[in-house]
Amino acid sequence: QVLDVLEELRLADNTLVYFTSDHGAHVEEVTAKGQKHGGSNGIYKGGKANNWEGGIRVPGIFRWPGVIEAGLEIDEPTSNMDIFPTVAKLAGSPLPNDRVIDGRDLMPLLQGKTRRSEHEFLFHYCNAYLNAVRWHPPNSSSVWKAFYFTPKFNPKGANGCFSTHVCLCLDGHVTRHRPPLLFDLSTDPGESSPLTPETEPHFQDILRVMQEAADRHTQTLSADVPNQLSPGNTLWKPWLQVCCASSSGLSCQCDQQRQEQGTRN
Repeated sequence: QVLDVLEELRLADNTLVYFTSDHGAHVEEVTAKGQKHGGSNGIYKGGKANNWEGGIRVPGIFRWPGVIEAGLEIDEPTSNMDIFPTVAKLAGSPLPNDRVIDGRDLMPLLQGKTRRSEHEFLFHYCNAYLNAVRWHPPNSSSVWKAFYFTPKFNPKGANGCFSTHVCLCLDGHVTRHRPPLLFDLSTDPGESSPLTPETEPHFQDILRVMQEAADRHTQTLSADVPNQLSPGNTLWKPWLQVCCASSSGLSCQCDQQRQEQGTRN
């Protein structure tokens, strides 16, 4: 329906459309009546709220007639964090220079001007805890992924945390790994067979490079970031709500609504 409106308004050729999701299917989802509504992530392990591929590998579909080639498929690691710098660049707005911007402009990749994502490393968090690191080395087809801890799926043999309806990041709900679990997603996208020093000759070197990247990343984090989930930020504030409907019960008025009513009268 959105695409139809863009066509009707003749805006399709001037609009970048990006269809995606913030996480994979919630495999443990149940209704208040206990009905199971959990989705499927195909061959990928896990789902919403964890960093197995089923939780973070999501669809990404772009459309911009005349700018992005139709039918183009890109198998490179990107992130939803890339939306911000991509849109800012298209709008001609400079990025803020008082902070680290983790996203990258996607247009060179989408337009075929480069074949490699600018994300050599990606860092996957479970709440405030660094959970996993992904490394796509230059001039290599391998995509390495290392887990520092993984959720304890339950019941035994399940593909999710069904007793808590979502996987948690706290001790008692996770298994910590020393050394980290290592996978090569290019050959094992289902993350079924962790590598070992016996099965991967460069095991220690790969983990060392990934740990160095994680250390550099954590050094850029600031300790004085305001808590966006504090009570002052999460409590409902009636004075911030849109109030153009007289049935809302809010003691406010909307000039645009009054103007439209005056016009009709």
